[in-house]
Amino acid sequence: MFDMKKIFQLINSELESLPATKADARLIRFRILNETYGVRVDFIEEIDSPARFNPKSNPVIFVHGVDYADDREAVADFILPLAEATGLGRSRRTTEFYLLTWNSMLFSRGTRDRVSVNPLKRLKFYLAASLWWSRFWRDAERRADEAAHALAGFMDVCFDRGLAPVGVTHSAGALVWAGAMKRIMASRPDVATGLTSPGRWWNLQPAMPDEAFCDQGDYAAVAALYARGRQANHVVWFSRMDFILGALYRFARKAPAMGQFGARNRSVRQRDVTWLTMEAHGNNVLMRLPGNFFARARRALRVDARVLGLV
Repeated sequence: MFDMKKIFQLINSELESLPATKADARLIRFRILNETYGVRVDFIEEIDSPARFNPKSNPVIFVHGVDYADDREAVADFILPLAEATGLGRSRRTTEFYLLTWNSMLFSRGTRDRVSVNPLKRLKFYLAASLWWSRFWRDAERRADEAAHALAGFMDVCFDRGLAPVGVTHSAGALVWAGAMKRIMASRPDVATGLTSPGRWWNLQPAMPDEAFCDQGDYAAVAALYARGRQANHVVWFSRMDFILGALYRFARKAPAMGQFGARNRSVRQRDVTWLTMEAHGNNVLMRLPGNFFARARRALRVDARVLGLV
């Protein structure tokens, strides 16, 4: 029997442990292999500090959103479907792929294991936890900010070597990338003024306020940096029916989400994918495009991947 008393005990335990939760961000270098039976991802090395980061070419850095238990879960849910849909790894040119993995779980692994077996148990737990959703989300944003600090260190190495990183972010991963670029702009005038290329950014269903890229937004300068020139350096994908960014995000953040309504900034390139994702938020759903009905979506996906230099 898993009654509401036990559920609230679990939630109280999670709330008490929030201050001790760290981001623990690190880079995982991997290769994408396209084989006859499908796409495979092979891990090469784990990089826990900028001193060990040694890119030889413009790196493609993936940043996942919240509630991933580990890097392998992020690869299966985020990178593999994207690679299969766009053809990542098929190009003959040298491309270095990395995943910035960070502790993004909303709840501890123990609690997650206890509530994940039974669907009804899981539903009751998440409905009860939504009463404190703003506290859980603030902690996730704090860890995203810690991860942004770590990512800025890695990106600094890229800019020192004349390399322009390509970011592929999903959901709260956008907070990590935007926070890292904000730090870079504050410490590097060459990037802030455009003398050094900021690279490119594919921003999928960002869990950010819809006005974050507007004049008074927290990341207006970052959006303006990517908007310079005629080349598409930054594309935001959003879905108007996204349930997670609709109900839960607004409940937690008290603001509309960019991933649901777009960036509210005409200088930012945007693609409305409501017709593709409907109410879904998970990136794996975004990339599963079978049959003729999604032919247009597959083309859009490949176009954005090509324009942003991923393939």
